[in-house]
Amino acid sequence: MRPTDPCMLGEPQFARVEDDFYPTPPENLDCLGTYLDLEGLVVWEPACGEGDLSKRFIELGTEKVISTDLIDRGFGIGGIDFLKCPTAPGALLNAGNKRFAIITNPPYGELAEQFIRKALELSKDRNGIVAMFLRNEYDCAKERMDLFNEHPFAMKVIVTKRPRWIKGSKGSPRHTYAWYVWDWSKPPETEAVIRYIHPKLARPCGAI
Repeated sequence: MRPTDPCMLGEPQFARVEDDFYPTPPENLDCLGTYLDLEGLVVWEPACGEGDLSKRFIELGTEKVISTDLIDRGFGIGGIDFLKCPTAPGALLNAGNKRFAIITNPPYGELAEQFIRKALELSKDRNGIVAMFLRNEYDCAKERMDLFNEHPFAMKVIVTKRPRWIKGSKGSPRHTYAWYVWDWSKPPETEAVIRYIHPKLARPCGAI
């Protein structure tokens, strides 16, 4: 019997998708782009899936997008285990003075925290940005408090429309999500801010 996963929709018998493949509706990236200028960034999307976010990055004017994933889904570079990467891809390391960011909707469960910590490790020397799309309550667990109470945590962007993860599904989405943003370029004394945005009100820089 396949496991069930009630966390994505309000349907108690919803079958969990293989490999936890839940593409992010691109409108949620627009919400992030309303408060974080994506234009001109050099971005690494390390869980690109079929490219839902990566394609929108390009539309929003990012300088360059490197798309990788552990599983090859026909987009980007497959077979890349983000958690085992010793450094960022060469195309990012050679980006000169361009701002460097790791932005993704990470895998669920314990892997999410591992993705965050790995991204912070890989971006620190470049004064880079890390942005992860996570449940709104993700910052409430006491074992993760260091991620949010210490530098470089900079911003939380709460999306006030619950994402529908399964296209064509009829159940009501159960959980609110938010973008969590860390920025190594911010001074250590900078206080994190909270913003709220609905996709219909999103006005990302560079949008066409």
